[in-house]
Amino acid sequence: MERRKEVRLEHIASEVGVSIVTVSNALKGKKGVSEELRSRICETAARLGYQTESAAKKKKESYIIGIAVAERYVKEFPSFYMDVYKRAAQELTKRGSMSVLEVVNEGQEKMLHGFSAFQGVDVAGIILIGEMHKDYIAEFRKNCSVPLVCVDCYDVFEGIEYVVTDSYGGMEQMTELLLEAGHRNLMFVGTPGATGSITDRFLGYCKALEKRGIEVKETNVLHDRKKDGYDYKIDMELPEELPDGFVCNCDKSACILIEKLRERGIRVPEDVSVVGFDHYYSQVQTGLELSTYENDEKVIAHISVKTLLKRLEGRKKPAGVRIVEGKIIQGNTVGDPCSRTRTEA
Repeated sequence: MERRKEVRLEHIASEVGVSIVTVSNALKGKKGVSEELRSRICETAARLGYQTESAAKKKKESYIIGIAVAERYVKEFPSFYMDVYKRAAQELTKRGSMSVLEVVNEGQEKMLHGFSAFQGVDVAGIILIGEMHKDYIAEFRKNCSVPLVCVDCYDVFEGIEYVVTDSYGGMEQMTELLLEAGHRNLMFVGTPGATGSITDRFLGYCKALEKRGIEVKETNVLHDRKKDGYDYKIDMELPEELPDGFVCNCDKSACILIEKLRERGIRVPEDVSVVGFDHYYSQVQTGLELSTYENDEKVIAHISVKTLLKRLEGRKKPAGVRIVEGKIIQGNTVGDPCSRTRTEA
């Protein structure tokens, strides 16, 4: 007898001469079916090529997923975005799929020589990690008719899933940490507008101060990089008059800042407090653990891969922005401003 392409319970029931309910109960190992009948039903199911629900779930389709990350984010070690990539690649492997990485340099991102991405590779879906040029993302949507997930980047493009860290809420919490400790004169370290994440973190800082009735002035911002987003070199000049505390947009900025403070004879946290973001470079000096906000790259990678595979399997439609919350790492770089009698060397 020729095997049917799609064998259903009713086919087995018809062959054996029993009800569909009986077939279902027999295949699921439920009571109420004799062993002799259960054996006949199972043999018939096997002969017809019936695949149980659990077996069908195990037989997932394998995909090739393209993962793109801007070169400027992975030039230095450690790199948060490279860690996200590694975890996403591991997650795809666990699910029976594979990944292809493309590191996009500035020329490619600005499409100085035309658009080119994953040439010669038939990718089923794409994960973009980190903020990239709007035109580059627009070309992705135009040239690649596959599901697209953007990680730690969001925009107004429709049909794209966005999975982002909680930059706004996380920085609001870190600012609140300083405010709760009694600080009122705070300075944000970072260049708003350089990236969307830095802008969100600056706005979170502003929100925390606004809730306390504290005005944010231009002099409350210490820029740490160029605004074009491509020159990723971080540096800053300390102001002559220091605040009670610094709210740094990332741990790397915090580390550079603390070193500059040390060179000037300023102690952390005895003379000034410092908080960071990302939970990288957490041990800035011997015995000094940075108070910061940890983003969970494992959860971000898991959600990104799961979201993309659901799209590929037709089980999910684009749902906009998904914010992944992190947690505060207390550290020991926040002091008591009331006990300070700062003297500079």
